[in-house]
Amino acid sequence: MSRSPRTGRALTDWLARHLLGPAQVGDSREPARPTTEQEHAREQELRSTLVRVQDANGRTYLVERSATEPDERDV
Repeated sequence: MSRSPRTGRALTDWLARHLLGPAQVGDSREPARPTTEQEHAREQELRSTLVRVQDANGRTYLVERSATEPDERDV
């Protein structure tokens, strides 16, 4: 029994999406713009209020940092 062409395409699509990642949007040769103060403040706020955790299956989640939890930079 042969595979249908759609099955092969689905496998190719899955491999491209998971191994190569999403397509780039924009000109990759253009220099990166500097971050603004607003973006920097938002990044600092997110890093201070959220922590990245990984479950047993390897999936990564962002959860709110508890007040009693030590800062990962302190460890």
